[in-house]
Amino acid sequence: MKFSVIIATLNRVEEPLLMLDSLVGQTYKNFEVILVDQNEDGKLDKHIKTYKDKFPLKHIKTEIKGASNARNTGINKSIGEILTFPDDDCEFYESFLEEINNHFNNSKNDGILITTKDKYDGTAISILMSSKAQKITKKNVLKTVIEAGIIVKSKKLDGVLFDPEMGVGSPTSPYWSDEGPDLILRLLEKGLDFEFCPQFYMFHPNPVRVYNEKTAIRSFRYGKGRGYLLKKHNFGFLSILYYLLIYMVGMLKGILMLNTKMFKYFRKGFQGRYEGYFLSK
Repeated sequence: MKFSVIIATLNRVEEPLLMLDSLVGQTYKNFEVILVDQNEDGKLDKHIKTYKDKFPLKHIKTEIKGASNARNTGINKSIGEILTFPDDDCEFYESFLEEINNHFNNSKNDGILITTKDKYDGTAISILMSSKAQKITKKNVLKTVIEAGIIVKSKKLDGVLFDPEMGVGSPTSPYWSDEGPDLILRLLEKGLDFEFCPQFYMFHPNPVRVYNEKTAIRSFRYGKGRGYLLKKHNFGFLSILYYLLIYMVGMLKGILMLNTKMFKYFRKGFQGRYEGYFLSK
């Protein structure tokens, strides 16, 4: 099967080039790369030229910001039978596409979800992600789905795209997360079959959590996306209560440790989830 590797990028150079380097060495060669470039200064232009003779590469520039908008642009320009959406700072191991191709050739899945690992020590990036293979349902979607881990048969999308009102960098919406679970939930409603396959993974830098103004803003925006997702898909009051309690515990920990930055991080996360669920339309 032919793959379309759709990469949305903004404000990075070294990271997307490492991603492209990992594609050069793939043992499976039947793929195209669609790089949706949201930069306005052409910072990637001179670097991209060196890859165009190594694999089919569509370098698409867009003034429209937002990860969901960029991925949707990539979907509309793709010709592959299988779509994958790695972050621009991910990397594939050499046999990645070959292994995924073999899986689809031997299964009836409409799509699969995979995980991310640290390149150097092999540990899972998200401690909240499940480690067990399982069929994806509404009950486990928040423990099995990340945007970078979505791999789906293109014809099965049938016009369903990422919600541009969700996701990092949305120019029109404050809900900066959970566009991946939202997409999968809408596809599940159409009867598609997805499986979580933790035996497959891609490399992703392991973020070190720090508490400062930048991460507090991120906590608020991502929290608002989570609250909005829970309301949009009718998860119910107990679900939002669970996530609010997590951040209440974080605030309490910040108070006990006399760490005002930690307290603010969890307060903003609490605020975002509350507003996303109770105040969104």
